[in-house]
Amino acid sequence: MSADRSGIDTLMKNLAIEWGHHGIRVYSIVPGPIEGTEGMKRLADPSQEDRFVDAVRLRRMGTVDDIGQAVVFLASLLASYITSCVLVCDSGQNLAGSALFNMGAEKMLLTQAAGAPG
Repeated sequence: MSADRSGIDTLMKNLAIEWGHHGIRVYSIVPGPIEGTEGMKRLADPSQEDRFVDAVRLRRMGTVDDIGQAVVFLASLLASYITSCVLVCDSGQNLAGSALFNMGAEKMLLTQAAGAPG
């Protein structure tokens, strides 16, 4: 787990403790690969898309609607007894690791470094 994600999770848990007695529920949604988003454009190597989808357990990229539906669920009465929850919406991608995603990130960083003034 990266330091930034760990920090967000800790912040979410502390807010849940601090604000729970006011009836405020706190969640963290961890999205996986979401097609058509800026993150995927920057970090996913388009030539590896088929391999990337094959590495995802449900064999498809997520959509912004998938994340929106998770938000609607958590905001609804169906989740009225849930707080301090980290909801991972990634089709199981975190189970296999992020090697293909990291390859795209590495390529982007190398491209930026090559174009940077010397």
